[in-house]
Amino acid sequence: MIRLATGLLLAAFAGVSWCAPFQNGSFELGTPNPCNTFNIPVNDTRITGWTVSVGNIDWESGPPCGWEPSNGNNSLDLVGTGGIGGIEQTFDTTPGVTYRVSFDMAGNYGRPPVIKPLAVTINGVTTNFTFDTTGRGQFNMGWTTKTLTFVADSNSSTINFVSDVTPAGGTLDAGATLDNVRITPVTTVPLDWAQWAAAVLLALAGLLLLQRKKAAALR
Repeated sequence: MIRLATGLLLAAFAGVSWCAPFQNGSFELGTPNPCNTFNIPVNDTRITGWTVSVGNIDWESGPPCGWEPSNGNNSLDLVGTGGIGGIEQTFDTTPGVTYRVSFDMAGNYGRPPVIKPLAVTINGVTTNFTFDTTGRGQFNMGWTTKTLTFVADSNSSTINFVSDVTPAGGTLDAGATLDNVRITPVTTVPLDWAQWAAAVLLALAGLLLLQRKKAAALR
C-alpha cells in the first residue's frame, strides 16, 4: 500500500508546474562592452532574459563610464537613438495570483525632454509613469522606486518597458532609465488539483507508515 501511495504521489508531482524566478532585473548578466553598450537593436537578446522590443536601447555601465545605477553595476537608458526604445521579458506565473512589480526609474539628464515618459505594459495592460530630470546628474540620478500590481491570467506573463520621447520633437536619444526590476507574488499561490493530490497522498503514506511501525512494535 505504501508503495502504491508513493507511486501515486510521484505521478501527482509530475503534473505540478512550478514558477521560475524572474531573471536579471538589474541587468547584470549578459555580454556588455567594458564601458557602455549603445544602440542595442530591436529583437536583440544579449541582456540575459530580456529582448529589445522596439527601437533601440543603451546598456549603461556605472562610473566612470556612465551614471550611477540604483543597484549593481548596470542600468538602462531605454532610448538609444530615434526617440523610442523598449525591453521585455516573458516569465512564468500562476493564474489567479497577484504579483507586485517594483522597479527603479530615473532619466537621462543629458538631452531633452526634461520629463521622461515610461510605459509599463503587462499582458496588454499599460501603466504610465514620468520622471523629472531637473537638477539630476551622473552621481545624482534621483532613482525612484515605482510599483504596480497585476493578476496573472495564464502560466506566463510578459512585461514590457517602453520610453517614447518622439512627441518632444526630432530624433531624441535620451529617455527614461531603468534598474532593479523585481516581480514577487503578494497572494498565496493556490494549489491546483495535482498539488492537492500530492498533499493528500503524502499524508496517507505517512499514516500508513506510522500504523506499520505500531503494528511491528506490538509483535
